Amino acid sequence: MELVLQLAYGVIAVVALRLFESNLRVLSPGAYAQSRWTFGILLLALSPCFLWAVLVTEPVVAGLACALAALFFGMRILELERGRDAAAFAVFAALAISVCYFLWALLVLPAVAVLLELRRRQQWGWLLAGSLLFVAVLWPAFGRWADFSGSNPWQHWSLMHFFRSTFVLGDSTVSYTLPNLAYLFYPLVHPFFCLTLSALFLLFKKTDVHLYAKRVLALSLLIYLVFLGGLPRQDMSNLLPAYSVLLLLFFPAWDRFFAYGLYFFPRLAYALMGLTVVCQVVFGILMSQQH
Repeated sequence: MELVLQLAYGVIAVVALRLFESNLRVLSPGAYAQSRWTFGILLLALSPCFLWAVLVTEPVVAGLACALAALFFGMRILELERGRDAAAFAVFAALAISVCYFLWALLVLPAVAVLLELRRRQQWGWLLAGSLLFVAVLWPAFGRWADFSGSNPWQHWSLMHFFRSTFVLGDSTVSYTLPNLAYLFYPLVHPFFCLTLSALFLLFKKTDVHLYAKRVLALSLLIYLVFLGGLPRQDMSNLLPAYSVLLLLFFPAWDRFFAYGLYFFPRLAYALMGLTVVCQVVFGILMSQQH
């Protein structure tokens, strides 16, 4: 049974990777497919945290797949004016939140943006259909929502948790190496995600977030991290959705490296990609040993 579950999560991981690439197509339509797939495989599929979450069948993998599907349809509504995608956005957003309640913080702003866009275009039918589908799919989850202490997950959020690394929950005490504020930067600097990711800052431009949909994603990432930072818990796998959105925002910088680096400095470009693969493999082994 455990093997079947792991195989199922392997399939879900492949679907999540495909949806990640689909989001890149919507947000960066002029990029080559080779650039998109290389980026997704190197930085997401080979990420130690992603591989570990799949191996141990963390529910966040399924939540991530649903969230990426919701973002795909939501971004198509915002960028391509496909109002009929509202139903699919609503279903997948509700499924994502049903699987992992904290994904509400990542999807709430795209949902508001979609509603405002449908209202602006006066597509009342799709707005109503999406709203009803969202409530219908999410409704069964209301009775199941509970956090690790077995009580309301919202009541433990506190701004003070950003500056703490030790939390007391009932009769148990949990301690971490760094406070929550540092934990929120793990998707950018922690080797269990991608150690070389921060190098893309050198190629990042302000115009990379010029699109309305990308600004929505950037603010959604901030809201999500603020919510996670206020919880009395540090779970590396819960940062995977934040890491995925961060990669979507960093893709234009990668595409410059991929296009110009392979053309003007092929040896250096291949060396850096090889270094990334080595880091992902080495830290993936270290993560499996630590757990």
